Amino acid sequence: MQINRKHKCQHTQDGEAGFTLMEMIIVVVIASILGTFVFGVLTKSLSAQIAMQKKKERNDDAIMVMEKISREVKEAKTINNTATNQLIFEKNVTSSLDGNLFVKFIRNTSTNELRRQSSTTYGGLPGNDTSGDVIAEHVTTFIADAVPQYGSSVDAIIIDLVLDGGSNWNTKIYPRNYGL
Repeated sequence: MQINRKHKCQHTQDGEAGFTLMEMIIVVVIASILGTFVFGVLTKSLSAQIAMQKKKERNDDAIMVMEKISREVKEAKTINNTATNQLIFEKNVTSSLDGNLFVKFIRNTSTNELRRQSSTTYGGLPGNDTSGDVIAEHVTTFIADAVPQYGSSVDAIIIDLVLDGGSNWNTKIYPRNYGL
């Protein structure tokens, strides 16, 4: 082996430097296999995270909608109509945000949107399910049932709300001012 006296380093002989082609191919194959495995795990994790985020957003929407409906129905003076896809009631008092007395929550069956409509008179409520404020999307079922409780004349309103993906929400509301 020759020694370069100026730089004091050793030169290798021919054939001893670098990697062979076979070693490079093995490294590339192993790296590809590991990369494919890691990519698959990351892809599944990301898709699961996206699905969970969508479900969380829909559940948050459902909670907000149930709270909004519950708050308004608790203050209802009369419940005019409960049926599949709609709930109509008369408010006891008007608010500064909505001076109307009659409110209808209605599900649009073609778009799966739950809408809130209001009017100063019962007859002024829209007859369609395409007008009003959208308060929830992806609603597959909206049912409001009036149920007598404990043999008394005071009714409870049971709301069933089902969203896409099978998220099922229900609540029982006892109107405070019912029949006043």
